[in-house]
Amino acid sequence: MRTPEESGMIMVAERYRIHPDQPLPALDAPGGVRAFNATDERGSPKSLFALVCRRDIAPRSDVLTQFARFNRLPLVTPLRWAVVYWPPEKARRLVIILHQPGGERILPAPDATIDPWREDRVVRLVMNPLMPVFKELGGRNLTHRAIRADNLFFSDATRDSVVLGECFSLPAGMAQPSIYEPIDSAMAMPEGRGYGSPADDYYAFGVLILVLLCGGNPVPELDEYQLVEAKISKGSYAALVGETRLSLPMVEVLRGLLCDDPEERWRHEDLQLWLNGRHLSPKQALLPPKAARLFLFEEVEYNNAAALSYAMGRNWSAALQVIKSPELERWIRRSLSDDRRAAAVGAATQAVIGVGGGAAGLEDRLLSRVLIALDPPAPLRYKQVAVRLQGFSAAFGVNYHNEDRRQSFAEIILNKLPQMWIEAQPQLRADIVAFVRAFDLVGMHVTKPRIGFGLERALYALNGNWPCQSPLLTADYVAELGDLLPALERLAQQGRSERPPMDWHIGGFISARMKITPDRGFNEMAAEDQPEIHNLGIVRVLAEVQDSVGPERVPHLAAWCADLLKPATDRYRNRTRREQMGEMLVKLAAQGNLAALVSLVDNPSRQAADEEGFRRARAEFAALVEQMNWLRNGGLTKPQVVRAGAREAATVVSGVAAAVSVLLITLSAVL
Repeated sequence: MRTPEESGMIMVAERYRIHPDQPLPALDAPGGVRAFNATDERGSPKSLFALVCRRDIAPRSDVLTQFARFNRLPLVTPLRWAVVYWPPEKARRLVIILHQPGGERILPAPDATIDPWREDRVVRLVMNPLMPVFKELGGRNLTHRAIRADNLFFSDATRDSVVLGECFSLPAGMAQPSIYEPIDSAMAMPEGRGYGSPADDYYAFGVLILVLLCGGNPVPELDEYQLVEAKISKGSYAALVGETRLSLPMVEVLRGLLCDDPEERWRHEDLQLWLNGRHLSPKQALLPPKAARLFLFEEVEYNNAAALSYAMGRNWSAALQVIKSPELERWIRRSLSDDRRAAAVGAATQAVIGVGGGAAGLEDRLLSRVLIALDPPAPLRYKQVAVRLQGFSAAFGVNYHNEDRRQSFAEIILNKLPQMWIEAQPQLRADIVAFVRAFDLVGMHVTKPRIGFGLERALYALNGNWPCQSPLLTADYVAELGDLLPALERLAQQGRSERPPMDWHIGGFISARMKITPDRGFNEMAAEDQPEIHNLGIVRVLAEVQDSVGPERVPHLAAWCADLLKPATDRYRNRTRREQMGEMLVKLAAQGNLAALVSLVDNPSRQAADEEGFRRARAEFAALVEQMNWLRNGGLTKPQVVRAGAREAATVVSGVAAAVSVLLITLSAVL
C-alpha cells in the first residue's frame, strides 16, 4: 500500500481531503498563510477550506479546541487540525480545516474602499449578529484579536448576514492594522501585541463599525506613526472620528468602544443596553497632561510625555543623544510639573549608570529605563524591539531568525528589562506579576552557553506551542515533544544521518518540553572534545525522551544512534568484548529501544570487568617484559648462573644415582 506521500492524497482525521492543486487566494490569511479547497469524504454539503500554516511562526494552536466549540456562532471555526505531508513544499506542515464563508470579504483589503454603510445596516448585519460572539468569548476570557473589516465575510450570496473570519493562523494581533489596536498595542510591533484582553476586541469592534460607516479607513491621510501619535494626543475617538458626521446614538456607542481606558471601555452589557435603546454616557477620554513648554525632538515639538516617549522609542539613535543631557528631566519637572516622573527618569539614569558593562550597552539600557519612566503603560522598548509584555514570547519567536533582533531580545532578557517594566507599573495585575518568574528562569537559561540551554531553551520555554526550528527538521513540523522522535525516525529512514540527531534547537526544545530536564545527558554533551562521552549524552537524552513520550520502537533512529556509540564501544580494552558489543548494538538497534543501547554501552559492571581484565593483562605483560629483558641481558649465559646451574644439576644427578643404587642393593638383598 502506498503512503500518503506517495499517493499524493492529503487526509486529515481520515475524513477531510485537502486539494493542493485548488488554491483559494480569496481566503488566504495574512503573513503568507495560504488557503486551499478541502472536501469532506463523508459527503457533508458545506464547503470547506484548509489553511497551511508556516513552520517558522506558530499559529494559535492553544485555542483551537476552545474555538472549535463555537460552531453555532457567526465565526469561521476550526473543524480539525493535524500535521500532514504537504507535497508543494515536500515537507510536513500543520493544516487547519475550516468552513468556508458563503460570501466574499466585506472589505477586500485593509486599504480598500467600499460604499459607506448606513447606520441601521451596521446595527442589523454586524452589531446584532456578533453580540453572541463577544458574550461567549468574554465569558471564557478568550480573545479573537482579528476583528477587522477585511476579516468580515458575508455568510451567503444574499448579503443579509455576516461571519467573522479566522484568528488562528498567526500569533494574536499580528495581522491587525494599527488602527484597530488600542494605543499601547498599536505602539508595539505587530507580532509583539499579545493575546490581550476582551477589551482589545471591543476596541477593534468600534473601529470596525467606524470603517463600515466611512467605507474604509476614516483617516487615510495619516500614516501608522502619525495615527498612533494622534491617538495619544487627542484620544482614540477624536483621532479616528474627526469630522465624520454621525448620529448621536452612534457617537455614543463609538465613544464607549473607543475609550482609551480599558476599564471604562464598553463591554457586552453596555452594548446590549445600547441596542435595547438605553442611553449611556461614556467616559470622556483622559488625555495626557500638556506641557507648558514644548519639547523639541528631531525637529518636531511635543507637548506630552507619552507622545515624546513614543517618538524617542522609534528613533533610538537620536534619543540616545537626548538622555545624555539633563534637559529632559528639567522639562518634565518644570513644564509638566511632574516631580514623580522626573524623579523616575533621574532614578532610572542613576540605576543604569551603576551597572557594569560596555558604554553602548549602558546607554541602551538607560534609554529603555527612561522610556518606561516617561510612559509606564507603553510597550517595553529596546532598540528595534517594542512589545507588550504578554506579546514578548511570540515576538521573540517571530524574530528569532533575524540576528540583530535576536541579539536585542537576548539583551532584554539578560538586563532584566521585563522585570523593570513590571516594577514601574502603577497597578499590577496578577497575570503580569506571573511573568516575573518566567523571565527569571529564562534569564538563567540564557547564561548557560551549552546545548540544552541558551537562547534556544528560552525560545521554547516562553513559547509552549512553537515548532522546533532545528535545521534538521526543516521538512517536518515538531511542536510537541511526542512528535520529535518520529520526525528523527523519518529522517533516518531517508538516509539523512550524516549529522548527529541533536543540535542546540533540539536540545533546547527537549529541555523546555520535558517535566524533568535530563541534566546528565546534557552535561555529557558538554564534553565536545570527547566523542565517546558527547555522543553517549546525545543518545541518553533521546532515550529519556523515548521513555517519557514514546514511541516504543524507532529502529532507524536507533541504528543512527548505534553508529554514534562506536567511540564509546571503542574505549573498551578487550577486543573480543568490543566485537561482541558491536554485534549486540546492531541487534538492539533493530529492536528500536534507545535505552537498551545506552545500557549496553554505559554498563558499570561491564566497564569494571573490562578495567580489571586490562589491569591483569598489564600486570602479566609487565612480568613477561621483565623476563624478556632478563633473558636479553644474558640471564641464562652468565658464568655464575652457569656454575650455579651445573651445581644444581650435579646435585640432582648424584641424588638420583644414589637413590637408584640404594634401590638395587635393596632388591638384591631381598632376592
